[in-house]
Amino acid sequence: MIGKRSAQRNMFEAENMYSVKLPADSFEAQLAAVGRRLFKDDEFKAFYSAERGRPSVPPSVLGLLLLLQHQAMVSDDEAIKRSAFDVRWAIVLETELGQQVCAKSTLQLFRSHLVLHPEVAAIFNASIMEAKRTGLLKGQALRIALDTKPINGRGAVQDTYNLLATGIRQLSKALAVEAREKVDAYLQRIGLDRYTQSSVKATTDIDWGDEQAKYTFLTQIVCDAKKLLTLAASGGEKVRASAKLLEELLLQDVETKTTANGSEQSVLIEGTTRGRKPSATDPDVRHGRKSSSKRFNGHKADIAVDEESQLIVGFNVIAGGAGDASGALALVSQVESNTGLEVAETTADCAYGGGPTRKEFADANRTLLAKVPREASPKGLYTKGDFKIDLENGSVTCPAGQTTTKHKTDRDGARYFQFGNACTACPLRKLCTGAKDGRKVRVHPQEEMLQSARAYQKTPEGLGKLRKRVVVEHRLARLGQLGTGQARYKGHPKTRFQLMMAATIANLRLVWNREAADSAQTQDCEPKIYASDLLNALLSHLIQYYAEFWQLSAMMLGFQGMTHSRSRNAA
Repeated sequence: MIGKRSAQRNMFEAENMYSVKLPADSFEAQLAAVGRRLFKDDEFKAFYSAERGRPSVPPSVLGLLLLLQHQAMVSDDEAIKRSAFDVRWAIVLETELGQQVCAKSTLQLFRSHLVLHPEVAAIFNASIMEAKRTGLLKGQALRIALDTKPINGRGAVQDTYNLLATGIRQLSKALAVEAREKVDAYLQRIGLDRYTQSSVKATTDIDWGDEQAKYTFLTQIVCDAKKLLTLAASGGEKVRASAKLLEELLLQDVETKTTANGSEQSVLIEGTTRGRKPSATDPDVRHGRKSSSKRFNGHKADIAVDEESQLIVGFNVIAGGAGDASGALALVSQVESNTGLEVAETTADCAYGGGPTRKEFADANRTLLAKVPREASPKGLYTKGDFKIDLENGSVTCPAGQTTTKHKTDRDGARYFQFGNACTACPLRKLCTGAKDGRKVRVHPQEEMLQSARAYQKTPEGLGKLRKRVVVEHRLARLGQLGTGQARYKGHPKTRFQLMMAATIANLRLVWNREAADSAQTQDCEPKIYASDLLNALLSHLIQYYAEFWQLSAMMLGFQGMTHSRSRNAA
């Protein structure tokens, strides 16, 4: 049953018992000032039974505790301890010093609910509501900028030998649980005791410079994996999940070949399989590349930032090996859902400027501004931009003035225009191509869109709009300061939760700091009253008071004199 925060404050709260004044610009002071209105308990009612159980710890308080934890980037144990012994946290949480807000398991369960039910976005939505309250987020339509940031995965990245061994051990653990045995005892019973160690390579004495010895060892591992998969055929849900992972690890890295003597031997697949899983402990991790020289293993943080306010208005986590633009259109729709405002224009870098992404946005009646990717060409040779492409007449003219209409159409609709024999005696051949069949020019299926975008990005207006996307890079740097470069948890959903918390904190700090700056500026504009002015005003009032006092005294004395005179005359 959901517990609700009492409107009655406790007289023994840390704020009442200790004369502690938090620095006004600190996160704790800013959070304490708005803590009561930031979250409402009913926003989390989907997590609780309406009738059964004891009243829970108020979820609005747990939400504040999560913000404090992610701002400080501490563990669950440390967060619970600080809720009891850190005066700053106690002031935010409105608790007595020395009293824990909850048990560690309660905090973990609340976080699990938030991970499993991303539709309950009360924590992130609170930052959007704060921006609207202060007027930072306003208007009827937004112009947003998109970009991604690598997130290194939490799971261990291993080579094929140890990767398969870890998969075998994980499946063995699931089978051992069903058999009510310890995993090491289970492995020894079925004759796979070599996998009781953390690294199968470290415990195997072979010559790693001998290719045949390595393949023999790999074949033994594959045979052990197949033996275990046979035992797992009738297992439960957890066994089937572990078995599926082991099968995927085998398929992505190993193939079987027949040797000269007719025996089967397992060998490593040359190259890297698309979508390869480099970690058995975190299967959501993927090989990724942010640039030609920057590689990583993990996920990508995908965010949308309002260009005017610099608020993060949308976020998601995509696979590390996915293209930056793979979730762009879905992110735009999420922004409108989060803010209740229309997205009028989306700006991004050249990773979003390809033809398929432009077509996807155009089909959805969305406006996308992104620099067209550079045309690849060998160094020193003419690029595609040096050729005149006539889409209306279906022809291409080369720098030497030769025109061709001969082309072949690919499956995706791209056309390859061929110059063939026209290149044989061409004086510019050395500057154009070294191919025997002459130069070929690929005309993209969305070539018209790309040409229009290239022309627009060279105009002053286009250059100005494209520069505005720099705000998203600033917000990505801020998220990096909040720890998003390294995943705190394993798995895609939990990493998304981590990104949500970081985006919420970044937004709240931006809103509150802007509000404080505006307030300080307003106070500076108000007329100032100095001590000397107050003293002069006080003296002026005193002088006027005494003047009136003496005037009144004189009048009273004159009245008394007239009364005495009349009395004597009457006598």
